[in-house]
Amino acid sequence: MHCWAACLGDCDNVLSQEHTISENLFPDQYVMVQGFPWCRDAPKQLRIETLTQPILCKKHNEQLGSEVDWASKHSLDTLKRAFELNTARKKHKSRHWNIQYFETDMLLLERWCLKTLINTNLQGGLKYMDDSEPECPPHELVEFVFGRRRFTDHKGLYMIAETGSEITLTEGWLCVAAKTHNDRLVGGQFMLWGVPFYFSLLPTPITWNTAYLLRQGMTYWFQTRDDKGRNVKSHLLTFTYP
Repeated sequence: MHCWAACLGDCDNVLSQEHTISENLFPDQYVMVQGFPWCRDAPKQLRIETLTQPILCKKHNEQLGSEVDWASKHSLDTLKRAFELNTARKKHKSRHWNIQYFETDMLLLERWCLKTLINTNLQGGLKYMDDSEPECPPHELVEFVFGRRRFTDHKGLYMIAETGSEITLTEGWLCVAAKTHNDRLVGGQFMLWGVPFYFSLLPTPITWNTAYLLRQGMTYWFQTRDDKGRNVKSHLLTFTYP
């Protein structure tokens, strides 16, 4: 094993035990994984504490822990508060709400998802589209995870918005499913506490059946119904992309 971020050229050459999926985000300590060679045909439920590997050097592990892992927990906590408020307010037929505003960092969540996809793909995983081996992800992807590059094409994280669908938030629930083409890793679908996202590794536009794919800076209005069945704006969730 070696540090998968070695291409950055600044490893400290001391390997540490990295959690494949950030332990601090998931109080129930379980994750569902599917689509990789070691779980291709059926999802596997795994305990977080069993998913550790010497895959990053101590320096890079600590850097991502301080910059990405805890910030992503804040993002998921924000989603939780927004959906909990929606659940509470839907029980009432108010004609007016004191509008509340929630804000979360889409860029940090995007970096966390790519880091998690790379980590999960390391264990007997898939080659990338440029034929890079699982343990040596493309330089561009590594630079993005560490905040040294932005994507200028269609690669990145999308929120999946299905018209008329209801999202049920389940704290601590994570499902990661690899998406492949010709036995190459082209993306990953994430269910983050019940909210659907997709990370595309392709530089070209993608579609998702009948759903909308929302990317980078975006807003989502939560609405309830009043006593006459009219929509009433309740609160606004903003995904910033600084």
